[in-house]
Amino acid sequence: MSAFATWLAGHRIRRVVIIAGLFPLPLLGVVSAAAVVMTAMLRGPREATIDCAAGLALLLGLGFVSGMDVVTLAGSAVFSWAVWILLGALANRTGSLTLTVQATVLLALAGMVLFLLSVGDAVSYWLPILEAWYADLERQGVNIPVDLEQQAALMSGGLFAFVLSGALLSLLLGLSWAARVAGGPTLASEFRQLRLGYVIGGLAAVAGLASLIGAPLNGVLLLFGAAFSFQGAAVVAWWAERLNWPRNWWLAAVIVSVLMVQLLVILLALLAALGFVDNWFSLRRKPQAPEAR
Repeated sequence: MSAFATWLAGHRIRRVVIIAGLFPLPLLGVVSAAAVVMTAMLRGPREATIDCAAGLALLLGLGFVSGMDVVTLAGSAVFSWAVWILLGALANRTGSLTLTVQATVLLALAGMVLFLLSVGDAVSYWLPILEAWYADLERQGVNIPVDLEQQAALMSGGLFAFVLSGALLSLLLGLSWAARVAGGPTLASEFRQLRLGYVIGGLAAVAGLASLIGAPLNGVLLLFGAAFSFQGAAVVAWWAERLNWPRNWWLAAVIVSVLMVQLLVILLALLAALGFVDNWFSLRRKPQAPEAR
């Protein structure tokens, strides 16, 4: 990974090809975003903007050749890359992973609020989309019994939880590459200290209380769950380092979770709960040495 990061950082053409070429691809779009974050972190927002401008020209050319909707493609690219440049520059300016992650979570919350304001009734917005999707599945012989209204009420939160998870993974990957290229301390030690803070924790607590009285939250708790699952992962990583777990212990958890989707859901829920508790009552405390007599 260090070799790839160094290779990518060493030449603008390589970065432009990675940024533009991988942007439209599922999953690999994370690598595109990470390249923008790395450049903004190492070289500043101006250089990252130049890379993205060249990448936009390449992306539009690829879009024309492949027959894609270039207007939508260009709009999503400009917006996404602007956010990555902002986050990379913020990490560069503050030198704080925690502050940058907190800003990412708040941006996702703001994005969800704007989305809900723009669509009005979120359930009415999502119902036709879900009905068409399940009808298509039924035509293919897949019949899944589901409460469409209940699922529609959660779709907005689920969408932004997914976006936030991808955003945080891209951010962590890009900052990790930047740290490797710069030759400074790795990102792992800073990640182990990650904490979302009382503002985000307070908003999550208010949303949780509101859900108990039946307030329509459009699935915002899913977004908070995605955010706090990263803090929960930081808690586990902190204890893994303290207890000297095997170096690649997390690979086993990832592989098993990917192979068993139900286990992945349970694991994420446990991490979210762990992160939320740690936010209020620190679970990363070293035992105090006994006083000398």
